[in-house]
Amino acid sequence: MPSSRQRALSRDIILSSALDLVDEEGLSALSLRSLGKRLGVSQAAFYRHFPDKAALLEGIAEQVWRLTFEAFLGRVDDGAVGAESTPTPEASAPTDGAPASPLLMYMRAYAHCLASTLRSHPGAVMLLLTHPMSTPEQLALLARVFVTLARRGFTPNADMLGLVNAVSIYTTAFVAAEVVPPVGGSPEQPVDLSAASAALDPEDAQALRPLIEDLLDGRYDFNAQFERGLEAILRGWA
Repeated sequence: MPSSRQRALSRDIILSSALDLVDEEGLSALSLRSLGKRLGVSQAAFYRHFPDKAALLEGIAEQVWRLTFEAFLGRVDDGAVGAESTPTPEASAPTDGAPASPLLMYMRAYAHCLASTLRSHPGAVMLLLTHPMSTPEQLALLARVFVTLARRGFTPNADMLGLVNAVSIYTTAFVAAEVVPPVGGSPEQPVDLSAASAALDPEDAQALRPLIEDLLDGRYDFNAQFERGLEAILRGWA
């Protein structure tokens, strides 16, 4: 007979604890056994919800999507989309002076919510990048978003799936470059671009200088570069 603790386990409790474990110890530390130890139950207690580790990984991805979509819908409900979700007047206003479309405003807010969620859970970034949304539970979360937007008069078209994919992959990969540790571990000494550039042939260094000038001079702004790339995708798609 299952213990009271086993009976109290729910899908939400399991996924919340699994994401906490990933946050604290990394994705490599996750297993049904390590999660069971954390929750004080046997590995068999999870089989009703997650038959194996692969299913658990999909569930953690689901949890990250849930947090992202809840944040996004919170902005929509608060009327913040089109206001605080817009980084600068230059980024939000089309060149012809027309107001930004609801599609662009929603997608911009979604990208910001996804980036914020991933920065809060860096251990799950590579999971999202390598596990496209595909399970019924994950698709149900996405459907809830579009049902909510439909009630506000927004009707997506078939082409929007491509935009969602483009923005999702761009955002996840950009955050990965920011927060995921290098493969093989970080170098003992910080990367010194100035020294590396100085060691180049003068002609090569001169050719490369315009490309890495902001980095060399300490002016590179990760957030500004993210915004610039996001706007290029949104405007180009529109």
